[in-house]
Amino acid sequence: MTEKTSRLEELVARLTQVESVLMHLQHDVEQLNEALLQQNLIVDTLGKSLKRLDSRMGALEVEDDGPDPVQDKPPHY
Repeated sequence: MTEKTSRLEELVARLTQVESVLMHLQHDVEQLNEALLQQNLIVDTLGKSLKRLDSRMGALEVEDDGPDPVQDKPPHY
């Protein structure tokens, strides 16, 4: 083998390794993107549920005009 052929083979091997690493990185980025999209859907769903619960709690607080059980002491005190 000549020095040029050896150098060319080395460069081809390095390029092949770089391409392989790049393919793995692209795959990992796609997986991370998919996970992020799924988590975003979950966060949106939880946010909507929280708003509904907050609205319901507000409505219950307005409707509740009864005595406060924490403030009212039972007769045996």
